[in-house]
Formats: sequence, structure tokens, C-alpha cells
Amino acid sequence: MLSEQSKWLDSLLTKTEKSLKANKTKGDIALRFSKRNGQYQYYLEDGTGKRQYIKKKDVDMAARVAQRDYDLALKKTLTSLRYRLNQFINLYDIGMVEAEYDNLSEARKRLIVPVVDTDSDYITKWMTEHRGGMNPYPREGQYLTERGELVRSKSEKILADLFNRHSIPYVYETEFELDNGYYIYPDFALLNVKERRTIYWEHFGLASDGEYSTKALQKLRQYESAGIEVGVDLLFSVEAENMPLDVKSIEKKIMKYLI
Repeated sequence: MLSEQSKWLDSLLTKTEKSLKANKTKGDIALRFSKRNGQYQYYLEDGTGKRQYIKKKDVDMAARVAQRDYDLALKKTLTSLRYRLNQFINLYDIGMVEAEYDNLSEARKRLIVPVVDTDSDYITKWMTEHRGGMNPYPREGQYLTERGELVRSKSEKILADLFNRHSIPYVYETEFELDNGYYIYPDFALLNVKERRTIYWEHFGLASDGEYSTKALQKLRQYESAGIEVGVDLLFSVEAENMPLDVKSIEKKIMKYLI
């Protein structure tokens, strides 16, 4: 993602600035070098042009000046790249593609097949492809969500209502087929509309129970074996007897991965 690239550039810039701050080399000292008999000889040159030969035992002096020059050049490049990328992010609007169709009159829309589905059309197709209520486990849901469906636990109701309030398309207990032909039933399948990508969410509500935790780890391994990567394609929440549901943490995940 472009926003992640921007954060990466920021982290490199911070690291470079720390390196510059730690380097106490004077700004008017320049590094010069020559090559003789296949070996490099280094010199320090002050503001008057006077050169000082650096002996091998003092090569760290040359290294500090070289590091300073590299860091200064890199800082300039990173600053420029970050500015260009942020300018692009500010101007880039993928919604303009959809708007070309949305802004047409109804008469024209009836004659056109859009290259890209509108968000509403895509969501409708996604909901059709991801049917909810597929878990054959016999226990029925007892908690009614804001959207009018029954889920099995109070925490799952909290999760479902959070997804709903953030307008995140979701289905409860869809069916996911593994490579070996077996099925698992994620607590939630969610759609990142902007990226048009399906993300699964598992809630582990009895983490303090040994047998339950073992089954939870087995389920995570099944996801991993199927190529579903935790933190990318799969998110999860946890609670235990002395560890209540962390709603703030869930909100952060929603904002980071789903909106």
C-alpha cells in the first residue's frame, strides 16, 4: 500500500537523522581519496584546501566523514521521495474510476457495462459468494446483533456491531474449504471495500482454557497451511477469564486493515 510505503520512508528518514545526530564530524571537513598499487589512501581536507593523510589505524576518521556524507545525501533523497509520494497519495483517487459510471445518466447506464463494478455491485456479489450461517455446529446463537442476526457470544455481538457501525460488509460463520477438502468456519468474513479483499476474523473467547487454546492454535495452523496469513488475511481477538475483550485494540485493527 502507498500509505505503508510512506511510513517506511518516514522510518528510514528517522533512522538517518539519528545517525547524523550521533556523528560529531565537523561540516567543513571533506573526504578525499586516491588509489595507489590497488589500495585506497584517504585524506581529510579542511575549508582552506589543506589535506591531512589518514593512517590505516585512524581509518575510522574517514569512515565517520563518509558516513556523514552518505547520510546527508540519503536524507535529501528520502525527503524528496516522501514529498513526491505524499503528493501522489493526496492526488490519487481510485474513486474517480467508479465515478465515471456513477455520474452517467440512468439512460446511459442501461446501455453500458462498466469496466469496474461499483462498490455497491461488488459488495452484493461478495455477499452472495460468502454465505453466512454455514457452521453445522448445533448450538444456536443467543445474542441479537444490530443487523438482526443471532451470534453465539456477547463478544461476537460486540464485534459484529463494530463492523456494522463502520459500514464494513461482513458475514457470520461462512464456509472456508481447505486444500485437503475439509472445511473450517471463520467467525467472520469481512470485505475491505477499498482494496476489494476478503479478510477473516476469529475470536478466541476462552483463551485460559487449555483444551480450547489447543484447538484455537490448530485452527490457526489450518489457516496458515491454506495460505491465509495472520495479520494480512486473518485477524483475531482474544479474551480469557482475567482478560476482557479489548475493544480499543479491535477498533485499531478495524481502522488499519478494513477501512
